[in-house]
Amino acid sequence: MNPIEVRAITAEETIPLRHAILRAGLPRETAIFPGDDAGSSRHFGAFVEGRLVGVATMHYVPLLDQPPHEGSAYQVRGMATTEEVRGQGAGSALLVACIAEAQRAGANWIWCNARIPAAGFYSRHGFGVQGGVFDIPSAGPHFRMLRPL
Repeated sequence: MNPIEVRAITAEETIPLRHAILRAGLPRETAIFPGDDAGSSRHFGAFVEGRLVGVATMHYVPLLDQPPHEGSAYQVRGMATTEEVRGQGAGSALLVACIAEAQRAGANWIWCNARIPAAGFYSRHGFGVQGGVFDIPSAGPHFRMLRPL
């Protein structure tokens, strides 16, 4: 595979891929998240040969279960990669970009609601499961996962 380039993109640029992969069969609006247009939100795209193959968004969102997890936190949301690049580093490159941006912003934590099949991916990047499985009606069962920065 050719090299993966990760760069900042707009919220609008995330929607087609987010919708196709994470909200397939649902209305397009379900792929637009609260906070997408917030000044503290950041959106990243992974590109191969100029083609968008992955997206990730991070929002400034306080941890829901403070303390003991005190300090500022960013939530990674809407991470999606196309089938043909899965397992080839695009998701990792996006997550590394989110972690670096959260660190640059001075956050203490980064967290996500990970679909159960993705929990191993986040674990390999230093995230730990917090609590049990819970359901997101439009997306299925998830774990909350957390990583100190």
